[in-house]
Amino acid sequence: MEIKTVGSQELVVSGVIKTIDDSMQLRGELQKLYDGGAKSITLRIEDSFALPSAVIGYLMKLVNRDKVSLTLLAGDNRLYELLEELQLATVFGARCTAR
Repeated sequence: MEIKTVGSQELVVSGVIKTIDDSMQLRGELQKLYDGGAKSITLRIEDSFALPSAVIGYLMKLVNRDKVSLTLLAGDNRLYELLEELQLATVFGARCTAR
């Protein structure tokens, strides 16, 4: 997994998010954006078809407690469908960008 910061409000994640280290790295990068003053964050997940529960929980905290406006762009239709099944697509501002 690779994470690239774009500007002050966007993260682009390439590869599959699957290990605990991946989850911790992603959470750390999101926290850096929030600590830097971002109240609106775009999370572009290009390849991953799932999200570890630790990441989902952290995103819930950002949205519900920290009041961050989140836009999650899912590059894999399976990730978007998972978020819909969990009734999180609207909460995370999710959109599917798969072709």
